[in-house]
Amino acid sequence: MSDPRHRSSPSRPRRFLVTLVACLVLWWVLTGGDPGGWIIGVPVALLAAVSVLVLPPGRRYRLSLGGLLIFMGFFLWQSFVGGLDVSRRALSPRMPLTPGFIDYPVRLPPGPALTFFMNVIGLLPGTLSVGLHRRRIRLHVLDLRMPLHASLSRLEYRVAALFGLRLEAS
Repeated sequence: MSDPRHRSSPSRPRRFLVTLVACLVLWWVLTGGDPGGWIIGVPVALLAAVSVLVLPPGRRYRLSLGGLLIFMGFFLWQSFVGGLDVSRRALSPRMPLTPGFIDYPVRLPPGPALTFFMNVIGLLPGTLSVGLHRRRIRLHVLDLRMPLHASLSRLEYRVAALFGLRLEAS
């Protein structure tokens, strides 16, 4: 019997077909099924699918179904709260903003989970990930007075749970 942790990567033709179908479905959804969009969509999908033949496969990872469900709820709530907060700040006559940069010491291991974490940081109110140097993420924030480290730590914990990982000690 084979150990599921040591499965080999899917074959190149399979990766090509999966990528092609995924891109075509995504294009169909984005264009609302408009037949005129296929003039651009098919060549772009083909180029994306060909890229999997040229680029090496990425590292395999697994997602936790329970972690995914919890993360979806967390993501929706944080998106709503973040949108309200940014709207409140932008529409306030005083415009309570103190923009600047902060560094956050990351505990996720390098790989897909860390990349995902850096991409979803923007769902927190007034934050945007701008870079990673060694084990610190540089963030642009709308207000340096916001208590962001606790929010970032909660988000990092949720991402770790989503990917079935344990956070490294800081």
